[in-house]
Amino acid sequence: MTKKSILNSLLLATGSFIGGVTLGVLLTPNSGRKSRAWISEHAEELTNWIERQRISAGRKGRLKLLHIRKNVHDGLKQNIPDLYEATERINLSEQELLNEQ
Repeated sequence: MTKKSILNSLLLATGSFIGGVTLGVLLTPNSGRKSRAWISEHAEELTNWIERQRISAGRKGRLKLLHIRKNVHDGLKQNIPDLYEATERINLSEQELLNEQ
């Protein structure tokens, strides 16, 4: 999906939700005071749920980043040789190292 279609879908869903809640409040047999109390109560529950989701998403995001970091580190370690190990068996004299002959 493109960003524009995702945004359109999100706006449509949000608008539909708000319209549904508004219509439900207008058509409810409860008094205005009871309706406002119900909305306040559920708004607080929704706020708490959103906060829990935010914390959970942050935790999952951090774990995913650590996993990606470990995979990148392991992949580099496997594909790039350790230069100390790779060169320790090369026998060069001091003259050869200094490029003097």
